[in-house]
Amino acid sequence: MEALSFALTYAIPAAFAAIGCGMVGTAAMNAAGRNPEKINDLRTMMILGISFIDALAIIGFVAAIVGKVM
Repeated sequence: MEALSFALTYAIPAAFAAIGCGMVGTAAMNAAGRNPEKINDLRTMMILGISFIDALAIIGFVAAIVGKVM
């Protein structure tokens, strides 16, 4: 049961982070299709948003490890 809780503690944030990255990418491509001359600004904002989402996934991984150690 402990192994299952460890796996779910990391798998759930990682799955939602992947979904969030997909949503950010989709929104950026839709915005680029509507306004192609702003692609550099869109790329910057997309990379920034994805990095924040990935940071949340890393926090979930750290929480899983801390929960397993303690």
